[in-house]
Amino acid sequence: MLLENKVAVVYGAAGAIGNTVARTFAREGAQVHLAGRTRTTLQVIADQITEAGGCATVGVVDALDAESVRRHAAGVMAASGRIDVSINTVGFDHQQGVPLRELSLADYLYPITGYTSTQFLTATAAARYMADAGGGVILTISTTAAQVTLPVDGFGPACIAVEAFTKQLANEVGPYGVRVVCLRADGIAESVAAGSYVGALFRRMALRFGVSVDEMLADPGAPGRMLPRGTTLADVAEAATFLASDRAGGITAAVTTIAGGSVLG
Repeated sequence: MLLENKVAVVYGAAGAIGNTVARTFAREGAQVHLAGRTRTTLQVIADQITEAGGCATVGVVDALDAESVRRHAAGVMAASGRIDVSINTVGFDHQQGVPLRELSLADYLYPITGYTSTQFLTATAAARYMADAGGGVILTISTTAAQVTLPVDGFGPACIAVEAFTKQLANEVGPYGVRVVCLRADGIAESVAAGSYVGALFRRMALRFGVSVDEMLADPGAPGRMLPRGTTLADVAEAATFLASDRAGGITAAVTTIAGGSVLG
């Protein structure tokens, strides 16, 4: 198993990506600490992981609050003795598809502030413990919005900032044996059926573009996509699992694109 005996923290574990990542980490042998805002939802996932033979615990965390993140990380250390892997899959609704000339400054800054803040808080919290321990892996999440010129408003700059932060932190903690890698995912149609916030976001964008959500996320016909299908939740989770494992020991300060070839990098 790729993550046997590893201690992993998954922030946003109740979301579509976080849920899938947590289950995949547990399948590969990790002791998974599920972090999110709603205990009941997290507990259902933890129980299912346990029933499948994995190991999972639940922690209520506001990943946009520094003290909440600090307390949770300290609790994981007290319970498990270390943090080997940390991944932040937190997402939240925001404006996309609105022309910049029609967008308010507050709506433009909202995803930039939110996504950069949560990634900073969780990554640096883990980095402190990992640097002291002499190793660990921190995974951040970006999207192809960092590379395309579609009207994604403040979300594109947010993704660019997360990728830059990933490389900056990797340079800082690399001498301590800590790796930092960003996963750049594409739009995932499955997330809508999974009840993710992106369902409402995609519907608003599709309405503005005059197409259906299915047409907007059409797998085979997406412009520039090399593979005959779209990115899946499993694609992201499996990539995250490999990058968190010792088999990816030489990879850091990198952005791994999981987009079927629609964006290279």
